Amino acid sequence: MLLHYFTGLGILVAGAIHLALIFFLGSYDQNLAFDGSALAVISVYRNFAFALTLEALLMFVAFHAFNGLRVILIEARQGRKWESGVNWILTFMALFLVIYGTRTILLARLI
Repeated sequence: MLLHYFTGLGILVAGAIHLALIFFLGSYDQNLAFDGSALAVISVYRNFAFALTLEALLMFVAFHAFNGLRVILIEARQGRKWESGVNWILTFMALFLVIYGTRTILLARLI
């Protein structure tokens, strides 16, 4: 549970840093001219600091969410076989999400 609390705090810190970078360090005209298009969002992540904080958020949120789901599923049903299956399935799902999200962040930096 300590890791769960740590990732919750990590989400708050990484999210605050990410928002601060976008709104306070971005150019004033660019922040006002945001039109919600996909290219406007992608252009934000060409900056290494923005991409790094987004990656940190991805990892913290993935671990926090899948660990929370794991705890709920293990408490809903008991058993060694069930717990092992839940652990493996959710671990692979979290890894897939992080790998796919990292791929998306890297591709956004190339566009």
